[in-house]
Amino acid sequence: MMTDVEKRLLKILTADSDQLAAIDGILDGKPEPLRRELRGPVLVNMGTAAAFLGVSRATLWRMIKAGRLERVEVFQNSFRVRREDLEALAGYDETGRVASRSRFRGAVPVVDGL
Repeated sequence: MMTDVEKRLLKILTADSDQLAAIDGILDGKPEPLRRELRGPVLVNMGTAAAFLGVSRATLWRMIKAGRLERVEVFQNSFRVRREDLEALAGYDETGRVASRSRFRGAVPVVDGL
């Protein structure tokens, strides 16, 4: 019967290159940032997306036309926006915290269900 230490060593010896790179980062004191657990919808309707950014729907469409956001067509003439893209545009980092508020004059609005 193998001990816990032996099981860990076996996992390290059989790890692929990506896993070894992650282990090396941890041993060097540079662990990969934790990704937050995704809660809520992956795609958001235009009204909710506009409310999240604190802009009108017309401004949201101008942002899409300018290439700042990408629309996803779910049905014919029915569009959504990726939640991840909205959060990146609003300045959220991969952990779900606001990375920089320098682009905003106040707090980032919180929309229920997003």
